[in-house]
Amino acid sequence: MLKVSAQSKLKKLISDETGVVALDYGMIASILAVAVITGLSPVGTNLGSSFKAAADAILTAQAPTPQPAGAPPPGGMVPKVRP
Repeated sequence: MLKVSAQSKLKKLISDETGVVALDYGMIASILAVAVITGLSPVGTNLGSSFKAAADAILTAQAPTPQPAGAPPPGGMVPKVRP
């Protein structure tokens, strides 16, 4: 009797198809996620390289030298002062 009920439960479990659709959608979603990650990986690398190049350019740019008080501005043009 116990053997018969175990066999019938096993047959029910094998023939049960509830949740199959959710499993299918999960597989589709995982395949799409892998495809998107694989496709966008080079974009991220290129974007990272662009930001690094911009940061390097900013870090290596020469800051203007401070002018002493009363010195004319760079370029030799002296602004006119109106009384």
